[in-house]
Amino acid sequence: MIRLAVVNSNFVSINRNTKKGTEIFDYILIKQLAKYARRYNLHITAFASGDSRLPVKIESVNYKSSIEDKEIGIKHHKTFEIALVSKALAMQDQFDIYHVNIGNGDIVLPFAPFMKKPILVTMHGSFLEEKYNKKYLALFKNLKNIYFVSISNVQRQPLPNLNYVDTIYHGIDAKRAWKFNSVGGDRIIWAGRAIREKGINDLIRIIKKVNKPSFIFPLIKEESPRLIKQLTEGTCQPIPLLTVSKEVRRHNLGIEFQKSKLFLFPVHWEEPFGLVLIEAMASGTPIVAYGRGSVPEIVQDGVTGYVVNPSPDEIKGDFIIKKTGMDGLCEAIERIYAMPVWEYCQMRQLCRERVEKYFTMQQMTKKYIETYKKVIAKI
Repeated sequence: MIRLAVVNSNFVSINRNTKKGTEIFDYILIKQLAKYARRYNLHITAFASGDSRLPVKIESVNYKSSIEDKEIGIKHHKTFEIALVSKALAMQDQFDIYHVNIGNGDIVLPFAPFMKKPILVTMHGSFLEEKYNKKYLALFKNLKNIYFVSISNVQRQPLPNLNYVDTIYHGIDAKRAWKFNSVGGDRIIWAGRAIREKGINDLIRIIKKVNKPSFIFPLIKEESPRLIKQLTEGTCQPIPLLTVSKEVRRHNLGIEFQKSKLFLFPVHWEEPFGLVLIEAMASGTPIVAYGRGSVPEIVQDGVTGYVVNPSPDEIKGDFIIKKTGMDGLCEAIERIYAMPVWEYCQMRQLCRERVEKYFTMQQMTKKYIETYKKVIAKI
């Protein structure tokens, strides 16, 4: 038997409708672990907010998630994260291994020297603060009970000396949640957090330039550009052929992906893993994206879409499209629209096959179970 503690953030509730990327991962993994519990003799406890909806035992320090509790909120949520981590680690006699899914494990690492049990950290945190990460994580590099899982190979580059045990790609429910459409539609689609790092400014410029029907589904944040806020509020002049909606729930996006020609992803940072990319590909929708971060690992250039170098000074690979930047993305878009029907349908089929081969929740969960066993055996 493996007595597993999955330690999550209690910032938001973890449930089917969660919008934050890490908590989407948490929900998918924990739900699938619960399905495999009998087969692999797992005893699972999730540390999360008390209002989370998970098919396993939940331990919490507050019923409401921090963001929903007016007495905690953003101002005090970090202290409640520490309180939840403290509770989890104080129960170490009840577990064989901890699986931590909070940032890059920052909050947990200072506790690790006092722990006898192994701690597996999946790297979910941003690498925008590369200097901070290098300095902070280096403080704990000699700890023998800390192990890291990267979510893409490129994610390891800023911190190559951590004690990595595996790279495990995120997986999704390709059978039920993200169904395949072999034909697609005639529009460009984009969905995600409406922030500069996701390339929202380039997105609008490209849509105007290629003049194709486009649907975008932005998750509005405080740092979202003013134009996007105005578009969603209807307070500025509409852009021809562009439809903006912020009301669609994540799982309903599957239908929107199925009806689209391509997913445009002009990402402006080294994205460690683009979950939305595999959701689109599972639906059959090819990707057009800058080759930053994990994009070249997820998208097979010329097969499941096109990868483009961001600029002449930022060359990420020898891709089919030789133009760079927005000009390169526009050329890739025109290529997909110009494909014969049979060739385009073949690309959609190959998108689906790639997800089924590398990015399902079943594959992801089985790899984590193998990693749990591997780490426990090392102690």
